[in-house]
Amino acid sequence: MVDRKLFNWYFEPIVQPGERVVLKAYKKDIYAEVTWIEPVPLIEVDMLNGTTLNPGTTSEEREMKEIYVNDNEFAQWRFIIETDNVILAAHKSPKAAYYYATRNAYPIVPPAGTYGVIEPIKRMQLTEFYQYKDTSRFMAITNIGTSAITSAKIAFFGYIFQIEELKGSPTKPYTVIPCIARVARKEA
Repeated sequence: MVDRKLFNWYFEPIVQPGERVVLKAYKKDIYAEVTWIEPVPLIEVDMLNGTTLNPGTTSEEREMKEIYVNDNEFAQWRFIIETDNVILAAHKSPKAAYYYATRNAYPIVPPAGTYGVIEPIKRMQLTEFYQYKDTSRFMAITNIGTSAITSAKIAFFGYIFQIEELKGSPTKPYTVIPCIARVARKEA
């Protein structure tokens, strides 16, 4: 049995070459075998691209095309908000389905300067997500500071897995990997 688990304390590839996965994607499951792994040290994304975000306001939702991968791939990402006084106010995949949502709330991800307070956030464990090829992903930020900002950076890092799709469901062992928000599965 594989000794790795989703959202682990340590950030390691969720699977290795030769292992099988079931990717929980939008509207269907993808059965595959991993053929290659490649690390991605850093993708830095400016959520504002030079526009201004005033104090107390939330940006428009931005499609996160920088973290999409090829058709025969999925990615394991963690991220950190590098800009002070900026929170991640919305994370959706696909566009209509919120990550982190409860029945009555839409939790936020705080800026890196506050990560030391909560251990699973400090290690970015709670920012981990999985991206299947170019399934739509949108994010929005809020300026919680007292002055306007023209830049708000989020840094993504992780692993890209090349896969070969299998016919039918794989035999065990395999790792089940959610690639969309859980509420999207209800809509499918």
